[in-house]
Amino acid sequence: MNARVLIISYFFPPDGGPGTQRVTKFCKYLWRFGWSPTVLTRTVPEKRGRWDPEDRSLQRDIPSSVRVIRVEGNDDDEPDWTAHLPVLDSPHIMRWNEVAFIRASSLLEAEQFDLVLITMSPFDLAHLGRRIQTQLGLPVIYDLRDPWALDGWRSHRSSRHWRRDLSCMRSTLMHADGVIANTPEAKTVMQRECREITPPRLYMIPNGYDESDLSDPFLPVYQRDPSIFRIVHTGSLHSGELYARRTLKGKLRSWFECSGQLIDPSGRTPFHLLRALRRLQRQGHPLAGRVRVSLIGTIDDATRRCVSESGVKHLVELVDYLPHRDSVEKLQQADALFLPLHGLGPDQRSRIVPGKTYEYLAARRPILACLPPGDARELIERSGNGWLADPCDVGSITHALTSLHEAWERGDLDHERIHGQHRRQQ
Repeated sequence: MNARVLIISYFFPPDGGPGTQRVTKFCKYLWRFGWSPTVLTRTVPEKRGRWDPEDRSLQRDIPSSVRVIRVEGNDDDEPDWTAHLPVLDSPHIMRWNEVAFIRASSLLEAEQFDLVLITMSPFDLAHLGRRIQTQLGLPVIYDLRDPWALDGWRSHRSSRHWRRDLSCMRSTLMHADGVIANTPEAKTVMQRECREITPPRLYMIPNGYDESDLSDPFLPVYQRDPSIFRIVHTGSLHSGELYARRTLKGKLRSWFECSGQLIDPSGRTPFHLLRALRRLQRQGHPLAGRVRVSLIGTIDDATRRCVSESGVKHLVELVDYLPHRDSVEKLQQADALFLPLHGLGPDQRSRIVPGKTYEYLAARRPILACLPPGDARELIERSGNGWLADPCDVGSITHALTSLHEAWERGDLDHERIHGQHRRQQ
């Protein structure tokens, strides 16, 4: 008889996005290793925001044996048990916790479960996990898709708010029955910040790719087009960061904001790549006459503005969010893939690996990897299929881009299959 796990995931198909893909693949493959998952999640929302697009194609990955239980949050008064707890992400999530706990209690009392797996963010689910541990007595494992308070992208209004977030993270990790990080660097910094949690309670399971999402991944898919050099990016861009701090209000806010790592968010936008193309255009480089950049994902006004003001708007195609498998197909049709990440200061390492990295590698296309030092850069280096650049250095990007283009013109591109990154193995 399979062991039984209750997975609590606020986001779940038909929600789209990289966080949803991770828990979807857990559900798809866990049963092969002796686990029977039941999922507790939110009701399907009527309205969606930028970070939770709809992607019904992901539902095809959920086995029929996986029971999915949806509960709707209560927007009435805040429940008494949360009154003394810090709101880490949203008061709405705190209220959803109350309804989720009631439903989880009835499930865990009526049926025999072996453990609870909570995937975060939102990090307010940590409060729900602690309550399940203390009141229901079940072991709880936290799957951290991002390194919580240690993540440079998780910005706080002040250092006091950041310290509160860090304190909650430490307490949660210390009392957890298990914690899963998704990059080696995230695991390292978590262990440094919370010395009470040591292996085997702290484990690392990276993201990966799924062969079933790829169209015939074992055969060469590269077909050289002599007239167009197509560079593709899929997924989220953070172009709003380019303009948020230009106003007086934005500048004042940035003076007080605090995060777990000082980053340059402009690296995770098309800004520097488009500046490199503008430089090549001014130099009359032949690449500027044949390159096309396709940005595929939820396209916000800031990204449109960035492209419009770049001086190379005619070289850019904006494509709104596509179902996951359609997006992966676009990767395989590209001549090269654009993989950007934030900038970092000297002697700093990135603590995240964009989820798309693994699918980029599996697509076996050359990668323009604009990455700081860290696990993502090392992963691309080991693949032998990356042209590396500093994410916020136009000169560095220009050099990598022209070198990549020259290799493309010569037909001198290797497309080796990567090993050890399949979701099933992870």
